[in-house]
Amino acid sequence: MLKKLQPLRNCALAVSATLMTMNLVQAQNLDKKVVTDKYMRNSVCMLMMEDASVPQKEILRDAFLNAELNNKYNNHNLKVRIMDPDQLQLTAQDEAAFNLACTTTDQYNELAKSGGPAPKQNFYNENMTQILRLIMAEMSQTVDTVIQLNAARMANKFIIEQGIAKQCVDKWFFDEQGQYSEALIEERGLLEASAAEIDIANASLAQQQKLLREKCDINELLGNTFVVVTRFSYKPKDGVIDDRLLPLEAAAQLDSSGQSAMGLKIAKMGIKASVGAGYYVTVDSYLFRLRWNEELTNEFYSLWNETGEFDREKYEASNLASLQFIGNERAWVRTKAGIFTDKSEEELIRLAAVDAVDEVLAKFERKYDQFKTKTPLYIREIEDKKGKMQRVYGARIGTRDGLTGGEVFEVLEKSIDTLENGTARINYKKKGELVVDKKHVWDNTFSTLKGGNVSTSENDMTILTGKDKNAYYEGQLLRMKTKK
Repeated sequence: MLKKLQPLRNCALAVSATLMTMNLVQAQNLDKKVVTDKYMRNSVCMLMMEDASVPQKEILRDAFLNAELNNKYNNHNLKVRIMDPDQLQLTAQDEAAFNLACTTTDQYNELAKSGGPAPKQNFYNENMTQILRLIMAEMSQTVDTVIQLNAARMANKFIIEQGIAKQCVDKWFFDEQGQYSEALIEERGLLEASAAEIDIANASLAQQQKLLREKCDINELLGNTFVVVTRFSYKPKDGVIDDRLLPLEAAAQLDSSGQSAMGLKIAKMGIKASVGAGYYVTVDSYLFRLRWNEELTNEFYSLWNETGEFDREKYEASNLASLQFIGNERAWVRTKAGIFTDKSEEELIRLAAVDAVDEVLAKFERKYDQFKTKTPLYIREIEDKKGKMQRVYGARIGTRDGLTGGEVFEVLEKSIDTLENGTARINYKKKGELVVDKKHVWDNTFSTLKGGNVSTSENDMTILTGKDKNAYYEGQLLRMKTKK
């Protein structure tokens, strides 16, 4: 049934007159598998590092606790949500523990066996050429300060003391009453299993284990579990400028040649010009990933005894849970106060807080391959004025996900292979690439959608362009390509 193509909502990115006159048709005979929201997402646990000195801290805390996580992620939040850094004192042992958390899983396992120390983490690269390049780069968000490094260490200390890694694993396999349960695994991991197969599996734990091995890729499911620790601030323009200059000034001080001083002056001018007047919610976030590999998967499957029952005692004695520190990012979002809104300051701070968290998560995705998400490919057919049918590629992601236009996405085809031991492994084969159309980026920012400025519909999406290939069909997935 024909439907009018609704204009995308972003006023700054108006839909072209041509597309506005085209008719939209649900793709027919194009899909091998109907597009679905049932695809494997990253599971994210959000923690907050609270600072008693931050203005409006009660509003920021409440906004964090009640925020709607972007639905491209699975909500893996725990009962523990807030940490108080004033209750933690860093020691030499905490520094060593953070150094260990920064190692790759292979290094981590080797050090666990040998008992040796992990390499010390340097937060400045002392190569002057690289420092200069960082200063001249766009706001240089890759240079850490002493504050950032200590905050990351503090987050790691809290994670260890509270057993956050173990709690993340527990959430996969136990319900709120502490009883072993496959419910979450079925919801997030058994996406390829039929209802009949799940019914059979529910008859016994042995059948559940069999279905898990054959249909669920535990490596990918648990290996894409992340913990994000976020610090909030609420500052005027001058405070934001000072934050942005601090790492640049610290880096410049390491350069005795004086060349960095000139670069710093240029950076200062650019920063001051880019920051508008008003107040900003700023976030510093620290990304951790649950360590999971083939060895841990095999250990997990060994937790069932000969009668097919899950051995809880053996599980509690195991060492399945640890987190790797991936990196940190910072984001700023200005509260949209003024004559253009009738919202209270509290409402504006809440909206800006969620937008800032979304922005920092989008930065993680652009920077770290480990955190990259996937999203379903939509295909529509449009009829132009001449009656010619054309394909349109779309995705239900947009400005909230950090898109501005020009981003390149790989088109992936998913398949499930069965290994010799009978376990499932998911593979993704690249079929081509699509590029985000700069004129058709969906404005799905949280403050835009929840601020009452627009309505949403099934046709709200970002448009992607590329060579028309018959290999593309609904049910394939899109993954952002890393810029080299």
